[in-house]
Amino acid sequence: MELQQDTPLSLPLFLLDDNIENRDIDSPDAEVSVMLSENLLAHLCQNPKEDENISLHIDDYALNNISSTVTELIGAEHQLQLLINRGPILSAVLSTSSEALFVSPPVEMMPTFDLGLDDDEGE
Repeated sequence: MELQQDTPLSLPLFLLDDNIENRDIDSPDAEVSVMLSENLLAHLCQNPKEDENISLHIDDYALNNISSTVTELIGAEHQLQLLINRGPILSAVLSTSSEALFVSPPVEMMPTFDLGLDDDEGE
């Protein structure tokens, strides 16, 4: 997954329960969308050590395409964290006030930088 500044990051969310292993990856319970600001992208560019992870609390996000089966759970208060593991591998965890957890599948990511190497200076 490529990450670019000022673009939305969208991840599918699945209710964490006993049936999660049998779920269809193409039928999430909801999607979370986060705009990648310069500050957030800088945090996402970290690659933690093998036995560590980084947790980022996100205040500004949107939930989209919410399945009718989980509307009541997500309708309550909720909070989002993005988790970065060695790789870097990104995943999202949405926790609700009713103690339900929604998780995204882990995704390998590759931040994209413009280093100006393609500029035609001096040629």
